[in-house]
Amino acid sequence: MAVANLISQTLQELQPRLRTNGFGIGNAHRKLSLTFIPPSTKSPLFQYGSSPGQRSFLSLGTDYEGLGNDRDRLGSIGEEDEDDELGGELSRTVSLPSQISERPDPELNWLLEEHHRHYSSVHPSDESEEESEGEDTQDYHGYQDDSDSFTQLMSRIRRNQHQFRKNSVTSVGSAVSVSQQGAEDFDHEKVTIRSEINKLLQYSIPLIITFLLEQIFSVVSVLVVGHIGKNELAAVSLATMTSNIVFAVFEGLATALDTLCPQAYGAGDLYGVGIHFQRCALMSMALFVPFGIIWWFAGFFLKFVVPEPELVRLASLFLKVMLPGAPAYILFENLKRYLQAQGIFEAGTYVLLICAPLNVLMSYLLVWNKYIGVGFIGAPIAITINFWMMFIMLVGYTVFIDGDKCWGGFSKKSLYHWKDLMHLAIPGVIMLEVESLSYEIMTLFASYFGTEYLAAQSAVSTIASLVYMISFSVGIASSTRIANFIGARRIDCAKLAAKIGIYGAVITGIVDCILMIVLKRPLAQMFSKDEGVVQMTVDIFPLIAVVQVFDSMNAVAGSCLRGQGMQRIGSYINLFVYYVIGMPLAWYFGYYLDFKLVGLWLSIGFGLFLIGVSESWFVLNADWQKIMNEADQRKEDELENGSMD
Repeated sequence: MAVANLISQTLQELQPRLRTNGFGIGNAHRKLSLTFIPPSTKSPLFQYGSSPGQRSFLSLGTDYEGLGNDRDRLGSIGEEDEDDELGGELSRTVSLPSQISERPDPELNWLLEEHHRHYSSVHPSDESEEESEGEDTQDYHGYQDDSDSFTQLMSRIRRNQHQFRKNSVTSVGSAVSVSQQGAEDFDHEKVTIRSEINKLLQYSIPLIITFLLEQIFSVVSVLVVGHIGKNELAAVSLATMTSNIVFAVFEGLATALDTLCPQAYGAGDLYGVGIHFQRCALMSMALFVPFGIIWWFAGFFLKFVVPEPELVRLASLFLKVMLPGAPAYILFENLKRYLQAQGIFEAGTYVLLICAPLNVLMSYLLVWNKYIGVGFIGAPIAITINFWMMFIMLVGYTVFIDGDKCWGGFSKKSLYHWKDLMHLAIPGVIMLEVESLSYEIMTLFASYFGTEYLAAQSAVSTIASLVYMISFSVGIASSTRIANFIGARRIDCAKLAAKIGIYGAVITGIVDCILMIVLKRPLAQMFSKDEGVVQMTVDIFPLIAVVQVFDSMNAVAGSCLRGQGMQRIGSYINLFVYYVIGMPLAWYFGYYLDFKLVGLWLSIGFGLFLIGVSESWFVLNADWQKIMNEADQRKEDELENGSMD
C-alpha cells in the first residue's frame, strides 16, 4: 500500500508538467503511451497477454497513415514504426485483437466515444478558434486539409469498423486486412479546381444519358397509343400525368438519400449507406400502400376533373395495369441513389441502354402486333415489365459488378429513425411536387387559349423538360460530391464543389439556351406538321431558351441544397415563388394582359430567376459549421441506434 501511495503521489507531481493531446501524453514531437494504466478484466479493450493477438487499445497516436491501407495488417499496428515527420521515435502500443467477432460494434463505438471525450476535454475551444479564424484557416492550395488529424483518424476507424465484419478471422494471431474494396478515401484525396471539374463531368455524362432514357418511357407510350385514336391519346396523356404526380412523391422521398448516403460514404460509414437505403425503401413501400389504393381507384377522382366518361375509363384502365410496376420503379430510384453515393453513376445508364430499346419493342408488339398485340393496354403492360427489368438488372449490377461494399445485410437499424428521415424527405417531396404541379397548371392554362396554343405549349414544355434533365444531372453530381466531403469533414472541398456546381449550372444553361435558339425550327417540326403550331412554337422558343439559364440554376442549386441537408430552405423558396408569385403572374400576364403563352413563360421565367438566384445564394453562403453539426448529430443518432441493436 505504501508503494502504491508513493507512485500515486509521484504521478500527481508530474501531471502539471505534462501536456496531453487527448491521445496520450507528450509534446509536439513525441507521444508516450499510457503504459501505467493497470490491466482491466472488464473491458476487452484493456486485455494483456503474451501474444500480439491479446493486446488491445491502450492509447492512440496521430500517425495512422497505415490504418485503412491495403498493404497494412492490423496485427502489426502495435509494432514500432520509423520516425515520424516531426522527428523522433514514435512509440505506440496500439494493436487490434486478431480474434475479432462478427460484430465488433460495441468495442469500436466505445473507443470512439472515449477518445472523443478525451479530445473534447483537452481542446474545449477548438470550435470557437475555428470560427474566429474564418476563411484564413483554410488551405486552398490543392484543397488539402490535414490539420484535423483526430477527425481523420476517427473517420478511418469508422470506415474500418464496417470492414472488420467482412474480414473477421477465427484463429488467434492471424492478420486482418482492412482493404476498402475500392472505396474512395476522401480524407486524403487531393482536390483541385481541375480535378473537381473533371469529377463533375465524369459523374454528369452518364447521369444525363440515364435521365434522358428514363423520359423515353412516357414518350413511347404516347406515340404508340396515339395512333389508335384521339380518345386513347388523351387517356394515355392523362394517365401519364397522374402517374408522374404520384411518382414525384416517392422521388421526393428518395432525395433524402442525396443527403444521407453520400455523407455516410464520405465519413467512411460504408454499411451506413446500405442502412439508409433500406430505411428509405421500407418507408417508401409502407407509404405506397395508401397511394396504391388511391391509384387503383383513380377513376373515381378523375371524373371530378375530366367530364368525358370514356376518357376517364381508359385512363383508369391504363393506371390499373401500370400499378404493379410502380413498386419496382420506386425501388429502382432508391437503389440508383445508393449507387450514386458510391460514385457509381454508370450503372443506371447501362441498365436503361438495355431496357429503353426493349420498351420500344415491347410497346409496339403488345399494342400493334397482330399475334400478341392487345391494343391499348399493351402500353402499360410493357411499362410494368420494363420497370421490373430495370430494378432486377440494377440489383444484379450491384451484386455481381459493383456496389455491394456498402451492403452489410438486412439490419434492424432500418426500422428506426423514420421520423428523422422524414425531416429530409418531406421538403424534398415539396420541392419536386411544387415544380411538377406548376407545369401541369401552366398546361391547363394554355388549354383555355385554344388548340394551337395547347399544342405549342405541349411541344415547348416537353423540350424544356428534356433540357432540364441535363442540368438536373449536373446537380446530382454536385450534390453527391458536396455530401461526400461533408461526411469526410472537409469543408473547404465541399465549398469548392458547391462553387463549381453553381458555375457549371450557369454554363450549362447558356449552352442549352444557344442550342435551343439555333435548333428552334427543327425542334418545333418534330412535334407538329401544322404550320400555325410550328410558327407559334418557333416564335416563343427564344423566350423558352433564356428561361433555361435560370432553370439550370434552379436544378443545380436545389440539388446542392439536398447535398448540404438544407432541403427545407429549398421547399420554402419553391412553394413561395411558384404559388405566391409565379402562378398569379401567369394568370395576370396570360389572361388579363392577353399575352397568352408569352405571358405564361414570362411569369415562370421570372419565378425561376428568383428561385435560381435565391437557392444559389444559400448554397454559396451556407453556415457550414451548422451543416457539419447536423451531419454529426445524425451520425451520433445512428451510433446510439447501433448500440441498441
